[in-house]
Amino acid sequence: MADFNEDGRLDLAISNHIERPTMYFNNLTTTGNWSGIKLVGTESNRDAIGAHIRLTAGGKTMTRQIKAGAGYASQAMLAAHFGLGSAEFVEAIDITWPGGKKQHFDKDALIGTVNQMITIEEGADKLVAQR
Repeated sequence: MADFNEDGRLDLAISNHIERPTMYFNNLTTTGNWSGIKLVGTESNRDAIGAHIRLTAGGKTMTRQIKAGAGYASQAMLAAHFGLGSAEFVEAIDITWPGGKKQHFDKDALIGTVNQMITIEEGADKLVAQR
Protein backbone atom coordinates (compact mmCIF):
# COMPACT_ATOMS: atom_id res chain seq x y z
CA MET A 1 0.00 0.00 0.00
CA ALA A 2 1.12 3.50 -0.77
CA ASP A 3 -0.25 6.80 -1.97
CA PHE A 4 1.12 6.43 -5.50
CA ASN A 5 -0.64 9.48 -6.97
CA GLU A 6 -0.18 11.63 -3.82
CA ASP A 7 -3.86 12.46 -3.38
CA GLY A 8 -4.10 11.35 0.26
CA ARG A 9 -5.94 8.12 -0.53
CA LEU A 10 -3.99 4.89 -0.10
CA ASP A 11 -3.61 2.81 -3.26
CA LEU A 12 -2.61 -0.83 -3.67
CA ALA A 13 -0.07 -2.59 -5.88
CA ILE A 14 -0.04 -6.37 -6.15
CA SER A 15 2.82 -8.24 -7.76
CA ASN A 16 1.89 -11.14 -10.01
CA HIS A 17 4.12 -14.10 -10.78
CA ILE A 18 5.68 -13.63 -14.25
CA GLU A 19 3.15 -10.87 -15.05
CA ARG A 20 2.93 -7.12 -14.67
CA PRO A 21 1.85 -5.88 -11.24
CA THR A 22 -1.79 -4.99 -10.72
CA MET A 23 -2.47 -1.43 -9.57
CA TYR A 24 -5.61 -0.43 -7.71
CA PHE A 25 -6.04 3.33 -7.36
CA ASN A 26 -8.36 4.59 -4.65
CA ASN A 27 -10.74 6.90 -6.52
CA LEU A 28 -13.30 7.55 -3.80
CA THR A 29 -14.70 11.05 -4.15
CA THR A 30 -15.66 11.58 -0.51
CA THR A 31 -13.01 10.81 2.06
CA GLY A 32 -11.95 12.25 5.37
CA ASN A 33 -8.95 14.45 6.06
CA TRP A 34 -5.46 12.98 6.25
CA SER A 35 -1.87 13.79 7.08
CA GLY A 36 1.28 12.16 5.73
CA ILE A 37 4.67 12.33 7.42
CA LYS A 38 8.00 11.47 5.83
CA LEU A 39 10.91 11.31 8.25
CA VAL A 40 14.53 11.95 7.31
CA GLY A 41 17.12 10.72 9.77
CA THR A 42 20.37 12.62 10.28
CA GLU A 43 21.80 10.86 13.33
CA SER A 44 19.62 7.76 12.92
CA ASN A 45 19.35 5.87 9.64
CA ARG A 46 18.30 8.10 6.72
CA ASP A 47 14.95 6.33 6.16
CA ALA A 48 14.12 6.55 9.90
CA ILE A 49 13.33 2.82 10.03
CA GLY A 50 12.35 2.03 13.61
CA ALA A 51 11.02 5.52 14.38
CA HIS A 52 7.67 5.89 16.16
CA ILE A 53 5.28 8.73 15.31
CA ARG A 54 2.39 9.76 17.54
CA LEU A 55 -0.08 12.17 15.95
CA THR A 56 -2.98 13.76 17.84
CA ALA A 57 -5.96 15.16 15.94
CA GLY A 58 -9.61 15.48 16.88
CA GLY A 59 -8.76 14.53 20.47
CA LYS A 60 -7.44 11.10 19.39
CA THR A 61 -3.85 9.92 19.29
CA MET A 62 -2.63 7.48 16.62
CA THR A 63 0.74 5.75 16.41
CA ARG A 64 2.73 4.56 13.41
CA GLN A 65 6.11 2.87 13.24
CA ILE A 66 8.36 3.21 10.20
CA LYS A 67 9.17 -0.34 9.04
CA ALA A 68 11.38 -1.84 6.34
CA GLY A 69 8.89 -4.57 5.41
CA ALA A 70 5.14 -4.99 5.47
CA GLY A 71 4.56 -8.68 4.87
CA TYR A 72 5.81 -11.53 2.74
CA ALA A 73 8.01 -10.12 -0.05
CA SER A 74 6.35 -6.72 0.22
CA GLN A 75 7.00 -3.16 1.27
CA ALA A 76 4.68 -0.33 2.23
CA MET A 77 5.63 3.30 1.68
CA LEU A 78 8.12 4.68 4.18
CA ALA A 79 6.00 7.76 4.84
CA ALA A 80 3.42 7.37 7.62
CA HIS A 81 -0.22 7.96 6.64
CA PHE A 82 -2.80 9.10 9.20
CA GLY A 83 -6.52 9.16 8.45
CA LEU A 84 -7.94 12.13 10.37
CA GLY A 85 -11.64 11.78 9.56
CA SER A 86 -13.39 15.08 10.22
CA ALA A 87 -10.50 16.59 12.25
CA GLU A 88 -9.57 19.91 10.67
CA PHE A 89 -6.14 20.35 12.28
CA VAL A 90 -3.33 18.36 13.83
CA GLU A 91 -2.89 19.08 17.53
CA ALA A 92 0.53 17.50 18.10
CA ILE A 93 3.17 15.25 16.59
CA ASP A 94 5.67 13.37 18.75
CA ILE A 95 8.51 11.40 17.20
CA THR A 96 10.84 8.93 18.86
CA TRP A 97 13.77 8.35 16.53
CA PRO A 98 15.54 4.96 16.33
CA GLY A 99 18.46 6.30 18.39
CA GLY A 100 16.08 7.35 21.20
CA LYS A 101 16.01 11.09 20.48
CA LYS A 102 12.57 12.67 20.87
CA GLN A 103 11.02 15.50 18.89
CA HIS A 104 7.74 17.37 19.51
CA PHE A 105 5.67 19.71 17.34
CA ASP A 106 2.64 21.50 18.79
CA LYS A 107 -0.50 22.90 17.19
CA ASP A 108 1.12 26.23 16.24
CA ALA A 109 3.92 24.51 14.29
CA LEU A 110 1.40 22.25 12.52
CA ILE A 111 -0.87 24.86 10.94
CA GLY A 112 -1.63 23.85 7.35
CA THR A 113 -0.52 20.23 7.66
CA VAL A 114 -3.95 18.64 7.08
CA ASN A 115 -4.31 17.01 3.65
CA GLN A 116 -0.56 17.46 3.11
CA MET A 117 2.52 15.28 2.99
CA ILE A 118 5.12 16.85 5.28
CA THR A 119 8.81 16.09 5.78
CA ILE A 120 10.43 16.22 9.21
CA GLU A 121 14.19 16.04 9.53
CA GLU A 122 15.67 14.62 12.70
CA GLY A 123 16.63 17.44 15.07
CA ALA A 124 15.09 20.22 12.94
CA ASP A 125 12.71 22.68 14.60
CA LYS A 126 10.65 23.18 11.42
CA LEU A 127 8.79 20.88 9.09
CA VAL A 128 8.32 21.19 5.34
CA ALA A 129 5.01 20.76 3.51
CA GLN A 130 5.51 19.03 0.18
CA ARG A 131 2.41 20.25 -1.66
